[in-house]
Amino acid sequence: MLRLFLRLYLFLMLPATAAFVFFMYVTDQVMTQMHAEEQRARAGVAFDRAERIITDQRVPDWQGRLKEIEKTFRVEHEIVPLEKAANDFFMSSSEKDQLRNGSIAFRDRPGGGTVYMRRIKDSDRVLRIEWVGAYEYLVVYHAIILALVTVAVCAILWRWTRPLWRDLQTLKAATARVGEGDFDVRAQVAGTSLLEPVATGFNAMAERVQALLQSHRDLEQGVAHELRTPLAQLKFDLELARTSERAEDRVERFEAMDRDVQELEQLVNELLLLANLRQAPPYTPTQIETQALVGEVVRRAQDEMRAAGRDVAIEAPAQMPQLLSCDARSLARALANVLRNAVRYARSRVAIEVKRSGERTVITVDDDGPGVPPDQRARVFEPFTRVEEARGRDSGGVGLGLAIVKSVAEWHGGAAEIGESPLGGARVSITW
Repeated sequence: MLRLFLRLYLFLMLPATAAFVFFMYVTDQVMTQMHAEEQRARAGVAFDRAERIITDQRVPDWQGRLKEIEKTFRVEHEIVPLEKAANDFFMSSSEKDQLRNGSIAFRDRPGGGTVYMRRIKDSDRVLRIEWVGAYEYLVVYHAIILALVTVAVCAILWRWTRPLWRDLQTLKAATARVGEGDFDVRAQVAGTSLLEPVATGFNAMAERVQALLQSHRDLEQGVAHELRTPLAQLKFDLELARTSERAEDRVERFEAMDRDVQELEQLVNELLLLANLRQAPPYTPTQIETQALVGEVVRRAQDEMRAAGRDVAIEAPAQMPQLLSCDARSLARALANVLRNAVRYARSRVAIEVKRSGERTVITVDDDGPGVPPDQRARVFEPFTRVEEARGRDSGGVGLGLAIVKSVAEWHGGAAEIGESPLGGARVSITW
């Protein structure tokens, strides 16, 4: 913390000090130039008085008289050669010209005050008067101002860096714990902290990673669970086929084994599709006819429905955009999964709608089935997640259909949602 404080202090204080000194210098020079003639006139009275004393033959102790004047007016008198005065390092060239011409020249006095010089009439000597007065304390004044500014800056920096350092340590500790695998940790900082956006982003990242890891664990458990059932059934049918004496029983067992293999194949294919969608590069949109895509999906859904002995009315959209910009194969798969679920759970009616919403396209599928409880709507898009009761495992499927729908929608830069249908069941929306 001390290193951070010192760096910030030097970063702020050094430029501030330089700016203060520069400002005081510029201000002093400007004020001097503005009142130059006024200063010469005021100093001229002192020079006239001093020269009368010096040149008055009736004053034997003129130096003593000047000392009295110095005590009274807080000035210092000195007579120097013209050459020495003209070579004064601190005097500007224009003031040196004034001195050689017999006028009053002046410059700033180091430490505060002003030095005035005028050539003594008809001589090569210069009367030098240093006007001290209250200016002898100017350096002290400036030092006090700088000290107060320094203390104020230190207090402000300390008040600012202390909570900043504390929040940095909090973030550091949270990052270390996340690195150790503790994704439950969250960085707690004040809402007014400068690091609050960083902490919010860190917490969102940790939550996202935690959700992804949990999703992977759930997926692993789901795969293991879903594979266990058909494999156990396959082993059971195989054992029965070995021990069956009648040919009819063996044929029945082989048919059951074939169904188990098909179920395993469907599960593996959908897992591969889901993995490919999650790792696929950005899709290249193509223009396809909406009527052709929707019509083909509806036709296949009707064939599956008749094969399953279901009688549900599928209402195709009466009006729809002529063209869709999408990946035709993946979108058809997603729409087929949604429509298959709707037909499976509907009582008598399913309705499809395709429309534009601004620059986005929305496909909705409504059914009049039991619907999905609000607290289950986000979960059903996770792999191997099924809704209790009416939408359970007994109704069929391997639990990956809506997960594929969600992945297809996200691959298209959109989203998939479940809500309440006007028909009384569930409404699944695909937006991209």
